Amino acid sequence: MTIEVKRGQFSHDWLLSAHGKKFYLGQDVKFCSRVLGMSPATLIREAGCPYPCDMTIEANRKKIAKLICSHLGIDRKTAKQIEPWGLAAN
Repeated sequence: MTIEVKRGQFSHDWLLSAHGKKFYLGQDVKFCSRVLGMSPATLIREAGCPYPCDMTIEANRKKIAKLICSHLGIDRKTAKQIEPWGLAAN
């Protein structure tokens, strides 16, 4: 499991790779607040990453992906039932 980050001009879009699928999550701040119900700083702290979080470090992206899957109850079985855009915060 890992998070891929696509940097736009004004935003960072996240893509979750987990259980053999990729899920578009949308903008990092919107996803954290709308889907997870927490701030990005809280997500980083709960994932055990240093703050500020360097998203170029694979270990940090893996910790965040693991926490997202845990928080949303995503495992191999449930991942098969979710569309690639099913987790997006638009």
